[in-house]
Amino acid sequence: MRIAMGGRTTITAPRAGRPRDPRLDEAIVAATVELLTERGYHDTTLAAVAERAGTTTAAIYRRWGSKSELVSHAVFRTDGDDVVADTDDVAADIATMVRWSVEKLTHPAAGAAIAGLLGEPRADRRARRADAATAAALSAGRLRRAQEAGQLRADVDPSVLAALIDGPVIHAVMSGTADRIDDRWITDLVTVVLDGARSSEPRKADRR
Repeated sequence: MRIAMGGRTTITAPRAGRPRDPRLDEAIVAATVELLTERGYHDTTLAAVAERAGTTTAAIYRRWGSKSELVSHAVFRTDGDDVVADTDDVAADIATMVRWSVEKLTHPAAGAAIAGLLGEPRADRRARRADAATAAALSAGRLRRAQEAGQLRADVDPSVLAALIDGPVIHAVMSGTADRIDDRWITDLVTVVLDGARSSEPRKADRR
Protein backbone atom coordinates (compact mmCIF):
# COMPACT_ATOMS: atom_id res chain seq x y z
CA MET A 1 0.00 0.00 0.00
CA ARG A 2 1.34 3.43 -0.91
CA ILE A 3 0.03 6.62 0.67
CA ALA A 4 -0.08 9.66 -1.61
CA MET A 5 -0.63 13.34 -0.81
CA GLY A 6 -3.90 14.13 0.92
CA GLY A 7 -4.06 10.74 2.63
CA ARG A 8 -5.38 8.93 -0.50
CA THR A 9 -4.20 5.41 -1.18
CA THR A 10 -2.54 4.73 -4.52
CA ILE A 11 -2.90 1.05 -5.43
CA THR A 12 -0.24 -0.09 -7.86
CA ALA A 13 -1.86 -3.48 -8.47
CA PRO A 14 -5.32 -4.95 -7.86
CA ARG A 15 -5.65 -6.12 -4.28
CA ALA A 16 -8.29 -6.75 -1.67
CA GLY A 17 -8.85 -4.72 1.46
CA ARG A 18 -9.56 -1.12 2.38
CA PRO A 19 -7.15 1.79 2.98
CA ARG A 20 -5.88 2.24 6.52
CA ASP A 21 -8.00 4.54 8.60
CA PRO A 22 -5.81 7.13 10.41
CA ARG A 23 -8.53 7.43 13.06
CA LEU A 24 -7.99 3.77 13.94
CA ASP A 25 -4.24 4.37 14.16
CA GLU A 26 -4.93 7.14 16.67
CA ALA A 27 -7.34 4.95 18.64
CA ILE A 28 -4.77 2.15 18.87
CA VAL A 29 -2.05 4.57 20.04
CA ALA A 30 -4.36 6.14 22.62
CA ALA A 31 -5.43 2.71 23.91
CA THR A 32 -1.79 1.65 24.22
CA VAL A 33 -0.85 4.71 26.27
CA GLU A 34 -3.91 4.30 28.51
CA LEU A 35 -3.23 0.63 29.20
CA LEU A 36 0.47 1.20 29.87
CA THR A 37 -0.50 3.82 32.43
CA GLU A 38 -3.14 1.62 34.04
CA ARG A 39 -1.53 -1.82 33.89
CA GLY A 40 2.16 -1.52 33.07
CA TYR A 41 4.03 -3.03 30.14
CA HIS A 42 3.66 -6.76 30.74
CA ASP A 43 -0.10 -6.62 31.35
CA THR A 44 -0.65 -4.48 28.27
CA THR A 45 -1.41 -7.12 25.66
CA LEU A 46 -2.24 -6.55 22.03
CA ALA A 47 -5.59 -8.23 22.65
CA ALA A 48 -6.33 -5.69 25.38
CA VAL A 49 -5.24 -2.83 23.12
CA ALA A 50 -7.47 -4.13 20.32
CA GLU A 51 -10.46 -4.40 22.65
CA ARG A 52 -9.91 -0.89 24.05
CA ALA A 53 -9.49 0.57 20.54
CA GLY A 54 -12.48 -1.30 19.13
CA THR A 55 -10.49 -3.28 16.59
CA THR A 56 -8.66 -6.60 16.16
CA THR A 57 -5.12 -7.79 16.78
CA ALA A 58 -4.85 -8.48 13.05
CA ALA A 59 -5.47 -4.78 12.38
CA ILE A 60 -2.72 -3.90 14.85
CA TYR A 61 -0.25 -6.27 13.19
CA ARG A 62 -0.97 -4.67 9.83
CA ARG A 63 0.39 -1.44 11.32
CA TRP A 64 3.07 -2.55 13.78
CA GLY A 65 5.10 -5.73 13.71
CA SER A 66 5.23 -6.34 17.45
CA LYS A 67 4.06 -5.10 20.81
CA SER A 68 7.41 -3.42 21.43
CA GLU A 69 7.21 -1.57 18.12
CA LEU A 70 3.69 -0.35 18.93
CA VAL A 71 4.67 0.78 22.43
CA SER A 72 7.76 2.57 21.17
CA HIS A 73 5.74 4.41 18.54
CA ALA A 74 2.89 5.25 20.90
CA VAL A 75 5.05 6.62 23.69
CA PHE A 76 8.17 7.92 21.95
CA ARG A 77 6.99 9.06 18.53
CA THR A 78 9.57 10.85 16.40
CA ASP A 79 7.26 12.65 13.95
CA GLY A 80 5.78 16.13 14.25
CA ASP A 81 7.07 19.70 14.42
CA ASP A 82 7.07 19.59 18.23
CA VAL A 83 9.75 16.89 18.24
CA VAL A 84 12.45 18.80 16.40
CA ALA A 85 11.42 22.33 15.49
CA ASP A 86 13.38 24.12 12.77
CA THR A 87 12.95 27.89 12.79
CA ASP A 88 15.36 30.80 12.67
CA ASP A 89 15.56 30.83 16.48
CA VAL A 90 17.86 28.04 17.66
CA ALA A 91 17.19 28.77 21.34
CA ALA A 92 13.44 28.47 20.82
CA ASP A 93 13.94 25.27 18.84
CA ILE A 94 16.03 23.70 21.61
CA ALA A 95 13.36 24.71 24.13
CA THR A 96 10.78 22.95 21.94
CA MET A 97 12.89 19.80 21.92
CA VAL A 98 13.29 19.93 25.69
CA ARG A 99 9.54 20.37 26.17
CA TRP A 100 8.90 17.35 23.94
CA SER A 101 11.27 15.28 26.08
CA VAL A 102 9.56 16.51 29.26
CA GLU A 103 6.10 15.73 27.89
CA LYS A 104 7.03 12.22 26.81
CA LEU A 105 9.45 11.11 29.52
CA THR A 106 7.45 12.35 32.51
CA HIS A 107 4.24 10.64 31.41
CA PRO A 108 3.45 7.54 33.51
CA ALA A 109 3.32 5.46 30.32
CA ALA A 110 6.98 6.27 29.63
CA GLY A 111 8.25 4.60 32.78
CA ALA A 112 6.20 1.49 32.06
CA ALA A 113 7.40 1.46 28.45
CA ILE A 114 11.08 1.84 29.31
CA ALA A 115 10.97 -0.87 31.98
CA GLY A 116 9.17 -3.25 29.65
CA LEU A 117 11.23 -2.59 26.55
CA LEU A 118 14.45 -3.22 28.47
CA GLY A 119 13.12 -6.68 29.29
CA GLU A 120 12.37 -7.63 25.69
CA PRO A 121 14.55 -10.06 23.66
CA ARG A 122 17.84 -8.68 22.38
CA ALA A 123 16.63 -8.30 18.79
CA ASP A 124 13.69 -6.16 19.91
CA ARG A 125 15.96 -4.07 22.13
CA ARG A 126 18.26 -3.42 19.16
CA ALA A 127 15.29 -2.32 17.05
CA ARG A 128 14.07 0.05 19.76
CA ARG A 129 17.56 1.47 20.17
CA ALA A 130 17.39 2.23 16.46
CA ASP A 131 14.16 4.15 17.11
CA ALA A 132 15.87 6.17 19.84
CA ALA A 133 18.83 6.78 17.54
CA THR A 134 16.44 8.23 14.97
CA ALA A 135 15.17 10.82 17.44
CA ALA A 136 18.72 11.65 18.52
CA ALA A 137 19.78 12.00 14.88
CA LEU A 138 16.93 14.45 14.23
CA SER A 139 18.04 16.62 17.16
CA ALA A 140 21.71 16.44 16.13
CA GLY A 141 20.75 17.32 12.56
CA ARG A 142 18.96 20.48 13.71
CA LEU A 143 21.98 21.49 15.78
CA ARG A 144 24.33 20.77 12.89
CA ARG A 145 22.31 23.12 10.70
CA ALA A 146 22.66 25.76 13.40
CA GLN A 147 26.43 25.25 13.24
CA GLU A 148 26.40 25.67 9.48
CA ALA A 149 24.47 28.92 9.95
CA GLY A 150 27.12 30.16 12.36
CA GLN A 151 24.77 30.08 15.36
CA LEU A 152 26.80 27.47 17.27
CA ARG A 153 30.50 26.78 17.65
CA ALA A 154 31.82 24.59 14.87
CA ASP A 155 34.12 22.61 17.19
CA VAL A 156 31.30 21.10 19.28
CA ASP A 157 29.93 17.66 18.42
CA PRO A 158 26.17 18.06 17.68
CA SER A 159 25.48 14.58 19.06
CA VAL A 160 26.88 15.67 22.44
CA LEU A 161 24.63 18.71 22.45
CA ALA A 162 21.68 16.51 21.46
CA ALA A 163 22.35 14.28 24.48
CA LEU A 164 22.17 17.36 26.70
CA ILE A 165 18.60 17.96 25.57
CA ASP A 166 16.92 14.82 26.92
CA GLY A 167 19.65 13.51 29.24
CA PRO A 168 18.82 15.95 32.07
CA VAL A 169 15.12 15.14 31.69
CA ILE A 170 15.82 11.42 32.02
CA HIS A 171 17.94 12.12 35.10
CA ALA A 172 15.12 14.17 36.66
CA VAL A 173 12.65 11.35 36.01
CA MET A 174 14.94 8.64 37.40
CA SER A 175 15.88 10.69 40.47
CA GLY A 176 12.29 11.61 41.29
CA THR A 177 12.80 15.34 40.74
CA ALA A 178 10.75 15.71 37.56
CA ASP A 179 8.16 17.73 39.48
CA ARG A 180 10.73 20.53 39.68
CA ILE A 181 10.80 20.96 35.91
CA ASP A 182 9.20 24.28 35.00
CA ASP A 183 9.77 27.09 32.50
CA ARG A 184 12.77 28.38 34.47
CA TRP A 185 14.33 24.90 34.52
CA ILE A 186 13.89 24.59 30.76
CA THR A 187 15.31 28.08 30.18
CA ASP A 188 18.35 27.26 32.33
CA LEU A 189 18.93 24.02 30.40
CA VAL A 190 18.73 25.82 27.06
CA THR A 191 21.25 28.37 28.36
CA VAL A 192 23.66 25.61 29.39
CA VAL A 193 23.32 23.88 26.02
CA LEU A 194 24.00 27.10 24.14
CA ASP A 195 26.46 28.91 26.40
CA GLY A 196 27.91 26.32 28.76
CA ALA A 197 28.24 26.62 32.53
CA ARG A 198 31.71 28.12 32.83
CA SER A 199 31.84 31.69 34.06
CA SER A 200 33.45 34.19 31.70
CA GLU A 201 35.03 35.88 34.73
CA PRO A 202 36.27 33.17 37.10
CA ARG A 203 36.64 34.31 40.68
CA LYS A 204 40.24 34.62 41.82
CA ALA A 205 41.37 32.37 44.62
CA ASP A 206 41.33 34.03 48.02
CA ARG A 207 44.94 34.35 49.12
CA ARG A 208 45.51 34.58 52.83
